[in-house]
Amino acid sequence: MGCALVVYAACRSWSVAGRGVCGPGGRCVRGLVDTAAAMPVHWQWGKDMEPAAPFIRPHAELRGTGNACGKAIVMVAEGTLVGGRYRILTQVGIGGMSTVYLAMDASLNRRWAVKQMRDAGSAERRDVMLRSLTVESEMIARLDHPAIPRIVDLIDDDTGVFVVMDFVEGQTLRTLLEREGPQDEALVVDWGIQLCDVLDYLHRRTPMVVFRDMKPSNVMLTPDGMVKLIDFGIAIEQGETGENRDGIGDGRRLGTPGYGAPEQFEPGGVLDARVDIHALGATLFQLLTGVHPREGIVPVRGIRPELSTGLEHVIAKATSPDPQQRYASCAEFAYALGHCRDGERSRRRTLLRRWRIFAGTAAASVACLALSAGSLLAADHERNSDYTHWMRQAEQASADPVAEQACRRAAEILPGSIEPYRHLIDRYTADGVFSQAEEATYTALLNRHADALRSDRTAWAQLCFDTGRLYWYYYAVEPNDADAEGSRMTRIRAAAPWMRDAAETETFEETALAGIYAGIAEFNVRIVPLINEGHDGGRYQPYFGLLQRLVESASAQRSEVIRLEAANLALDALLTYPRKFRADGVPRKDMERLCARAGDVAETTDTTADAHDDARDRALGSVPVVLQAIENAYMDHKGDLQ
Repeated sequence: MGCALVVYAACRSWSVAGRGVCGPGGRCVRGLVDTAAAMPVHWQWGKDMEPAAPFIRPHAELRGTGNACGKAIVMVAEGTLVGGRYRILTQVGIGGMSTVYLAMDASLNRRWAVKQMRDAGSAERRDVMLRSLTVESEMIARLDHPAIPRIVDLIDDDTGVFVVMDFVEGQTLRTLLEREGPQDEALVVDWGIQLCDVLDYLHRRTPMVVFRDMKPSNVMLTPDGMVKLIDFGIAIEQGETGENRDGIGDGRRLGTPGYGAPEQFEPGGVLDARVDIHALGATLFQLLTGVHPREGIVPVRGIRPELSTGLEHVIAKATSPDPQQRYASCAEFAYALGHCRDGERSRRRTLLRRWRIFAGTAAASVACLALSAGSLLAADHERNSDYTHWMRQAEQASADPVAEQACRRAAEILPGSIEPYRHLIDRYTADGVFSQAEEATYTALLNRHADALRSDRTAWAQLCFDTGRLYWYYYAVEPNDADAEGSRMTRIRAAAPWMRDAAETETFEETALAGIYAGIAEFNVRIVPLINEGHDGGRYQPYFGLLQRLVESASAQRSEVIRLEAANLALDALLTYPRKFRADGVPRKDMERLCARAGDVAETTDTTADAHDDARDRALGSVPVVLQAIENAYMDHKGDLQ
């Protein structure tokens, strides 16, 4: 598919069976979608676009309509710089309304998806499209959830209208379903809980956001098992008085038959969280059975008897035609999914009976007081039980995405607890690498509950210290970074603010060690500018003392990473600054002792990974080089030792 190819696309006029696109005069340009799907890029907008019902037009309606399909989309050539910033790398998909490209940000050196919108034709239609895109962009800009890809730029120039957004690697659940058929119950439950989380986030906003178009083609599944919600084209906001108002796109009663709730297509129907709950239930039904919900939602065990009865009940309740019979919120829906196998309904009935017996024996006034206190105690007990459940799920999960979702649910229940984050840190350090994807998940969750976490200063200091060490020792900026020193500097810079926070809390038992890390970080961040300004004198002796304390602290640790990183940091500093240390009054014997101690820490470290073997070998190999550098530092210009 050449870059100069002109593709004619009808406005959302996909042929689902033939996967073709109608061109001018009703001609069907077939194969384009399959070609896009076969490209070695995972983001498959073209193949997965499934329009909302009011936009579906069969091919028969378009044949013989002349130019009814609209204006042509002229393919943007590879290498084109869109908006003076985004360089087009390749096309990744074609839709009825747009073509999507993978692009590189010339300023930030990162990848984005750039969506080129179809030419609207008239100036009036173009203005309507721009207003709609602007509203969508502004709303998404106000959202902050790891499952919602960002729109970062909107460009309108002579070459067209472009939307720049997060590039999401993966495939839609629709594509997965088409390729693999019905999915495993545990996976579907996990995806459902994740989707409940993002929908609950939308529903709790002021004003409430109703997505209105939950379906498999609007959910991306990333390679690490996380879901992303895409295409807010028909989402709306609900006003404070309960009326629906345009938030994004078209304010008509849109939706996709089968997924959309009955009230979604009825004049005057209330559109609230229960609309999305129905659509999510229908989506889970299809993922479990492979049957499109427009064919009728039936008990899932009638199609797959091996599914649990609890999950069957959950799906049936979520997809009830009567909104009053559905779950009241996505939080309740998520809880039901998480407990669909543990007989929770029976226990709740027993507790309810006991409560009624108790309430019936009390006088009216006392009963009111007891009800108030009992409700608070029951609510507190349920919160703690839920929290314990999700933390247990996180500990038992073998897959990181499942554990991350469980930790996210636990943090929602007790937002001031640091345990979900410490569990994530333990998981992220298990393989020796804290990836950028893991960082995005971790920081999004932490930032969401930062205020509650800060309420306990000592616990917050502990979390800051743990997070700082996570960055200091494990953060991987680039997987194949050959510049060890540059990588270390990036890690230290990222860790610095966390260590400063921890060091400033006197009640934190590790405040002294946090101060060592913070001091080393400050030195490494500031020393180059100070050298350039000639103001670095007097900085090296305190830094030397910090290195001594860090190596001693590391010698008491069992972690290979901590021991070897501390040893190499000290040895690299001795190799880089021996004359500076001498000028600041550091005795030669102290430098030699630190070199020997760092070498001893490295030598006594038992390694279990190739990367750690390399770090150990590097430390041991640098010891004689460092000793020679120290000796050279104490020679005068004639070569005589001082």
